[in-house]
Amino acid sequence: MMRVPAAVFALVMGAIPLGVAPIKPVAIGVGVGLVLAAVGIAGLWRWPVLAAACLLLTDYTAALWTARAPVNIGGAVTFGLALLLLLQSVELARGLRGTRVEARLVRSQIAAWSGFATATLGVTLLGLALAGGLAAAIPFAAAPFVAALAALGVVLALTAIVSGRPRV
Repeated sequence: MMRVPAAVFALVMGAIPLGVAPIKPVAIGVGVGLVLAAVGIAGLWRWPVLAAACLLLTDYTAALWTARAPVNIGGAVTFGLALLLLLQSVELARGLRGTRVEARLVRSQIAAWSGFATATLGVTLLGLALAGGLAAAIPFAAAPFVAALAALGVVLALTAIVSGRPRV
């Protein structure tokens, strides 16, 4: 039952690069990525799904690069959420392998995913609004240092989340 959302997320991840640059190399990459995702979803194997996620992410990057398209925030957030939810739904399906899944669980998981997606979109839009206001206040020469400090903050936050204890 949890394989259906995983397949939908994989299709979303395949459609976004094709929407950016509908050219043959991108289509081939998307096709190979979707085949790998289908194999991983059908067999509940982690490695083909991870390989598909890496290939589709690389394909999205190549599509943006070849089309010389500016990064669309909506497309990037949608792609990132689809990537996260693909990996999470396959892992959930692996954990529930051999058990009977009721519709309540699926509804609960979809509600949790929808709430997470809404919160992520809200934080992204808030971050964009704050970044636009701060960009004018930061001198051009200090911008690389501010970006480095922000990247360090993100890495420290991720380390704290993964390890389960904050590092100060």
